[in-house]
Amino acid sequence: MTSQTLAHRQARPRLHVFAPQWGGNLSEAAQACGSLPVTVHAGADEAIMAAQAEPGTIAVIEQDPSYDLTELLLRVSREAPALPGIVIGQNVPVLAVKHIISMSRWDMLDAPVSKDGLEQAVAHVSRREEAGGEDTGKCWTVTGSVGGAGATLIAVEIAYQLSQREENNRVCLVDLNFYDGACASYLNCPSNLNQSALTQSADRIDDELLQAFITRHKNGIHLLSAPRSERLWNAIKPEAILKVLDIVCTSYDHVLIDLPRWPAPWTAAVVTGSDENLVVSELTVPALHAARYRAEEIEDLSEGTATPRILLNRMTRKVFGNAVTVSQAEEAVGRPVYATITSDWEAALSAVNFGQAVSQAKPGARLSRDVTNLIETLERGDEATSQIIKARKSA
Repeated sequence: MTSQTLAHRQARPRLHVFAPQWGGNLSEAAQACGSLPVTVHAGADEAIMAAQAEPGTIAVIEQDPSYDLTELLLRVSREAPALPGIVIGQNVPVLAVKHIISMSRWDMLDAPVSKDGLEQAVAHVSRREEAGGEDTGKCWTVTGSVGGAGATLIAVEIAYQLSQREENNRVCLVDLNFYDGACASYLNCPSNLNQSALTQSADRIDDELLQAFITRHKNGIHLLSAPRSERLWNAIKPEAILKVLDIVCTSYDHVLIDLPRWPAPWTAAVVTGSDENLVVSELTVPALHAARYRAEEIEDLSEGTATPRILLNRMTRKVFGNAVTVSQAEEAVGRPVYATITSDWEAALSAVNFGQAVSQAKPGARLSRDVTNLIETLERGDEATSQIIKARKSA
């Protein structure tokens, strides 16, 4: 057997399939992909067990009333984390979607299955299998507790500093605030992501399409941002958002998400699948109370798997006055403060006026040094030094 023949066979893994509704459609798509071998099973459990027993194969299961998809995915993630798989369905439950995005070797397809969609999904999970699941970039979300807390400025600054490294410097800043996002305005560049693409089937989204939507800023940041729209943002499909994030996390070393404060159908999956979730607050009592509720919401949405980090922005060194202290802030939010960012209005104003990150507009600014320390702390995996942790309010 020649090496070319072996490579050809290895590129076409067997699919162990449970898809009672879309079985025929799936077979047609598999044939169109170059005769992908398909073994059909009578149940989802049987398909999973067969794929586990045969190395190099992929489990393909359809959402169906005959079993609990969320429970099945939870069991697979616990018992067979190395197993690659694909879920087929429409209106997949949010809890199931959360598990899919957290499983590095799984993908999701809309039903009915298209040839292109199946081909991309198979290549996607196969590539991750070969790479051992380590080919995804770090994903951090940044969200404000209240409007004007400075979350977008901090997200831009983190993205810029990461993009200036000598290695692992491919950075994508993703603005998921489709209603009134400001990342493009802060960087003074266009928003190229067409929101209508996110209202269609997720199967149509691939790396090539996504790269056409990327805005490449001259400072090194790649921005994925859509023009503001009051008409389309509430029609965006959760599956499309997750497909976009899955692709960018595969293509970039670091992904920074500017996450809106308002809830969306895809919020739970995003915070669950992210490596870090940063909640930015000012040192005002209303903002701190909002930060507490936002942090608790993230914990609830992720079923306790996400640990939100509290950032206090616009810290001042007032000796006199009624400024809130860090210890008082910790009492208000009910958890330790992870990091503080110095108030530097002049540097922030210069940055947004010139469409730059703070480090560009005002090199050496205290704000940018604080963000550097924040990045280093996150990468080391350090916990907050304060031990003031208050019990959560009862519901």
